[in-house]
Amino acid sequence: MKIICDLHIHSKYSGGASSRIELNTLNQNSTIKGIDLIGTGDCLHPLWLKELKENLQEFSKGIYYFPKCPKTKFILQTEVELIWRYKHKIRKIHLILLIPNFETVIKLNEFCSKYGKLDLDGRPKLFINAEDFIFKLKQIDFFIEIIPAHIFTPFFGVLGSKPDFKSLKDALGNSIYYINAVESGLSADPNMIRCLSELNDITIISNSDAHSTNFHRIGRETTVINIQKINYNSIINAIQKNHILKTYELKPSGGKYYYDGHRSGRHFDGVDYYCSPKRNVNKCPYCGNPITKGVLSRVYELSNQDPPDNHRYQYIIPLLHLISVISGGTEYSPENISLYKTLVKNNEGEYKIWDGSSNFNGISDRLIDAIEIIRRGNYYFLPGHDGIYGELKLEV
Repeated sequence: MKIICDLHIHSKYSGGASSRIELNTLNQNSTIKGIDLIGTGDCLHPLWLKELKENLQEFSKGIYYFPKCPKTKFILQTEVELIWRYKHKIRKIHLILLIPNFETVIKLNEFCSKYGKLDLDGRPKLFINAEDFIFKLKQIDFFIEIIPAHIFTPFFGVLGSKPDFKSLKDALGNSIYYINAVESGLSADPNMIRCLSELNDITIISNSDAHSTNFHRIGRETTVINIQKINYNSIINAIQKNHILKTYELKPSGGKYYYDGHRSGRHFDGVDYYCSPKRNVNKCPYCGNPITKGVLSRVYELSNQDPPDNHRYQYIIPLLHLISVISGGTEYSPENISLYKTLVKNNEGEYKIWDGSSNFNGISDRLIDAIEIIRRGNYYFLPGHDGIYGELKLEV
């Protein structure tokens, strides 16, 4: 059975997330988009946990559903930020946690409360080193799955420029043997990850890290897995044994941290600066401050092999974003959302469109041509950098 998963999202209780995230909307929009399984996000936050327990019902062991719209299933999930001092430097990294049941969530709440305040942010800050944290989680419940999030992003990726670890082993110590998968993040793809021999045998997954329920955010990256039954153990087994059919990926240059740069908001005159890491620029030419090293820089620094030619991923872009580029307006325009819903309904999900479904009745030729351009890969982004998304450019 093929299922499309988005295993990393956030709730309205996370910093930078929409205050309008509700389970009903999250469930409804995931179903419209064609996501089969989605993370709950932020399940350690007391208020969000209360909403989850009140509104979700168990579908199978460790998998839940929303009774009003039961097609899309949920898995208990959160992201945590670990903060500790290592070699005279403060390190901060993000980990995704997949959790087998509510009972284990309660135990995790009790444990994590010793290291941080869980009600301050949906993604809690925990003052503990990664090795101890992972070992202790496995003692609480061995079936908690721990996945380093967006591993190359500058500020919180375990291999990003700010934490500045030289390897996964350097960051995680002996707990690395409990790590079965890493998340690519929007500014990297599996090809870039496979440039590091240390990650040869580790599964690669992709998720949206969505901070809203909007169609151009949830499911903008997903993982397609092959399982016999939808239950928690099957999902985790598929991740651990790399039963990944493919991932749907944003081209890394479209992500917010692909190139080195200094966004315009850092400068009084609004000048925006970015550059290829091959230029080897460390200081911003406009303000003289250190620039934010992008994901591509880190891959160049850490790479020790050519990636194998066995790609199991497909580039896509959020369809609603493409509609807004072609039709004008924004992803929040009622006309664009209505057109998106019509197009997705005609094709039984957004991903089927990218896979070749072409029921385009009532859709403009201009938009049809743009979809074909994306399918063929005839597009690029002015590269994203320092928290700014890349700008889509179609080759016509």
